[in-house]
Amino acid sequence: MFHTAAAFALWATASLGLSDATLSVPKAFAVSVPASAAPRGVSDLKFQDIFQRPVGPAGLALTDTVRALDGKRVRMVGYMVKGAASSPGLFLLSPLPVMAGEEDEGLADDVPATTVAVVLPNAVDVPYFAGLIQVTGTLRLAPREDARSSRILNLSLELDEKLARQLTRLARRHPPSPSTHAHP
Repeated sequence: MFHTAAAFALWATASLGLSDATLSVPKAFAVSVPASAAPRGVSDLKFQDIFQRPVGPAGLALTDTVRALDGKRVRMVGYMVKGAASSPGLFLLSPLPVMAGEEDEGLADDVPATTVAVVLPNAVDVPYFAGLIQVTGTLRLAPREDARSSRILNLSLELDEKLARQLTRLARRHPPSPSTHAHP
């Protein structure tokens, strides 16, 4: 049905209503097509490289690729999860444009298993960006608890300081609306 990932993304963004109350993607987070080479010392990590396939009898298992990148700088391309209740200084990055609800089971049924928590060093409420974004930071596989939602985050990316500063400045100029990131 869709000939390109971009066509799917446009359809999904429109059908989920993800273009409401959003900011355009800032240049520092914009995705170039074709993709530029990763900066020196940074590895590209794709969502499809996070878990082993097929899923085995013990459930989801991390790939050797992602294990080898623990503690190293990586670049990921994905979509911000809209509506995800999270702590200030944290947003969720998904391989697909999705909208999360917290009414019943939290994120259990709303986001792909490969969703990654992107963590900033400060407690800023991050505005929502529609469309693909790219982030660079240090990959962490150690579980951590999101204090506000009590969610356990098994895979996180600590955003590079330069990107975190830019996002912090933008967040101060454009605080998220309550409908964009509803907190519990």
